[in-house]
Amino acid sequence: MILRKNISLTDDYLKKLDPLMQKHNGNLSAVIREVIDLADVAFQDPDSVKKLISGLKKEQNLTSSTIVWALKNLEGRLPDEETVHNILGNNISSLSDLEKRLNELGSEVYWGMSIKIISDNNFQPKNATISIDGKNPHANRYMASVIALLAAKKYDLGISETRNINGSLEMFLINGEKSWIHKKILENFGYMDEVYTELHNKPDFWNFLIHLYSKMNYDMSVMPKQLFEEIQGAGMTYKITNCIERFCGSPINQIPQEDFLKNLKVLYKNMGFIEDMDINNESLIIHHKFSNPVAIGKLANNFVELLHLNGSTYSSTAGENLIVLKPLPEIGKILIRMVEDIKTRGEPVANYYTDLLNILKMLKNVPSNDEFIRSIGNKFGTKIIENYKHNKKISGWDPGTFMKYLQEMSDILKQDSKWSNVSENIICGKISNCPLVKTDTQINSNNCMFIQSLYDIWISNAFGDQIERVHNISKNTLSEIEPCEIYIALKS
Repeated sequence: MILRKNISLTDDYLKKLDPLMQKHNGNLSAVIREVIDLADVAFQDPDSVKKLISGLKKEQNLTSSTIVWALKNLEGRLPDEETVHNILGNNISSLSDLEKRLNELGSEVYWGMSIKIISDNNFQPKNATISIDGKNPHANRYMASVIALLAAKKYDLGISETRNINGSLEMFLINGEKSWIHKKILENFGYMDEVYTELHNKPDFWNFLIHLYSKMNYDMSVMPKQLFEEIQGAGMTYKITNCIERFCGSPINQIPQEDFLKNLKVLYKNMGFIEDMDINNESLIIHHKFSNPVAIGKLANNFVELLHLNGSTYSSTAGENLIVLKPLPEIGKILIRMVEDIKTRGEPVANYYTDLLNILKMLKNVPSNDEFIRSIGNKFGTKIIENYKHNKKISGWDPGTFMKYLQEMSDILKQDSKWSNVSENIICGKISNCPLVKTDTQINSNNCMFIQSLYDIWISNAFGDQIERVHNISKNTLSEIEPCEIYIALKS
């Protein structure tokens, strides 16, 4: 039964009812019904209502302070699907419905916000602009994340841009692919989700690690176990391709170069390997804090190798605080490919002399760069010793076996040499003639450096990088008597 009554209200009372009038679109009957419901609750527990009203009259109270604190600390985290559903409900069939529902929520206690939605189509939008005007920026962002999640699921709209203007938040949405939409939501509102998930999964581990990094003033390096294992063992490659590929989510040779460089910079900085990396078309400049020249050289070689695996060929120049990487001309790329394509041979002592002559001939046309020459020498030398080990079925080296190998390599290089044990743990080689390096009038320094790199990689391959070695090169360019000497000190 509907009972009709005349009600007299002054302007003061109408102003007090204004928020409810807006909520019910001016329907006074609906407003009165809601007031009666509120009064019924108040009569049942009048003391609690008095406390609520008293609290609302204060700018700061327990409930509002808690909400503000929670929203502030939720920044960077997305609400889950169930939360979005509980907030917005089921009755959203258009953007105008969404706007109405949002403004109903915004007018509730503590929020104090209004939302405006402009779009090209109310039911199947291709773009939309959301304006959120509220007294609390953290509440604005949380409401924007709720809207973004619903717009993504219901309308395939993704975030193209967000702006904060005088306390208001504007969010621009456009239609896009689901993967792009998901990525943009994470970038704008869910960038801390994965972090907090891991923190909650392993709190003891992350508490310890954060405490350690803080105590060390972040002067730390982190590395995957595979790399640590390589560093501890012999025949090290110093690659972290597995770590990079997992971080980028793609095989290293399929990552676009621009993306690869950006990810490499982020990864190496946060792992503590480098301080910074300047990227431009002409060079890559690596800032580091290493002091050991060997470590700096290996870091430079690591970058060169990773860039090569990604499809780019660079040379490196290592300095005290900087490593400069420059793209090689096409001849350098061809040279690297030529060395990599050299086939293993069926004979235990293969005649690599022709290959060697071709490499040295091409090196004349490459801009002089010590690290690049050594890199090519290392690649070529590795091919030779690995082939020798395979054909001779060598599982481990001893001084006698290695001296025999060095003598056979000297024959390939057309050197006049003699190898012997100076003591139980020291091998000495005397090279009286090396036609690839020394002519009657001069020493070819590039060829000499290349030959040295062959011996270095052979020694490292056989006994590891911790073995001491000394190259004593003849300084008299006209001398045919004074030999070059190589000393190799083995571990006891």
